[in-house]
Amino acid sequence: MLENRCESLLASFYEVNDSIFQSRERGSAKGDSLKVLQHNSLDPIQSLNSQSSLTIGNFDGCHLGHQKLLEIARSIASEKNASTTVLTFDPHPREFFAPEIDLPRLFQPEQKLRALAEQNVDVLMIQKFDKDFAQLTPEEFCKKLVWGQLKAMAVTVGYDFRFGKGRAGKLEDFNEYLPHAIINEVGEVIVDGDVVSSSAIRKHLQASDIRRANALLGRAYLLEGKIQKGKQLGRKLGFPTANIQVEHQMLPKAGVYCGWATLEMNSPIFNIPANRIPCIMNIGYRPTIEQATPQLLVETHLLAGEYAEDSLYGLPISIYITDHIRGEKKFESLDALKEQIQVDSQAAKSILGCS
Repeated sequence: MLENRCESLLASFYEVNDSIFQSRERGSAKGDSLKVLQHNSLDPIQSLNSQSSLTIGNFDGCHLGHQKLLEIARSIASEKNASTTVLTFDPHPREFFAPEIDLPRLFQPEQKLRALAEQNVDVLMIQKFDKDFAQLTPEEFCKKLVWGQLKAMAVTVGYDFRFGKGRAGKLEDFNEYLPHAIINEVGEVIVDGDVVSSSAIRKHLQASDIRRANALLGRAYLLEGKIQKGKQLGRKLGFPTANIQVEHQMLPKAGVYCGWATLEMNSPIFNIPANRIPCIMNIGYRPTIEQATPQLLVETHLLAGEYAEDSLYGLPISIYITDHIRGEKKFESLDALKEQIQVDSQAAKSILGCS
């Protein structure tokens, strides 16, 4: 089941055919390109004929630890005239070995591609993690994949990276099996006493500590989707909302947040654009409203601009979350809810520095 789910995610972003890999160019906000390879075997890749400065990992969220890996890989690539290359796996090895785990993602699949393009990565190889691949010894991993496939003249990995069957491979194995290559190990990246990791960021999101999560990410947490028509309760209360369904990405804990929105596709990952719109967002189940089956909703009210009724439906929206205002609460009446929304909106404007 897990394998089918992951393959369906990939199929949303790559043209599926019978070749060993599929490739396409991904443009970043700066006009850079990212060559994406989806690889389902260990047969030779004829198109990779130049050497690479390689870094390996999942890169979910592309947090400050990931950015450090990419910085070193880029520096070596520039010095040695090689390509900056990222190797990642699908499904995540943790999901492969424990399919009952639903690992929350900090990125939608498309966001990861855009983030790596913005980080000036040249090549992303997505290696299918299956039973056969899991049996590779550390030596086979190095010789068949890292060198045989990706022509790595340099390898940069995190301090806790393990590879090969039983996670037996360590840094010294890279040195042994790739004696020609430059091997770099990056230690812990620490922000205000907090070790940067995807799991730490998830913990902060689960606790509504969006500022702490953003500090480890090195950017504002970004949710994206298309605006859908809801029950229009916000309009009746005087605060029309843009409702979106966020797929394949972790949501912060239910509550009220504020930040910035853009009404465009492929907004930058690492920088909030100048045409941003201040906004307040509710993530939750609308406990004040009587509902037969409460559903988790993401509702965003834009705090600036004028929009005709129904004019936003179907448009893409990107929401950069910067601050948490309050937790989810049930109110005694719709009038009490309306008063609280007014208070929350003023708090958001104050936090964001807009009138």
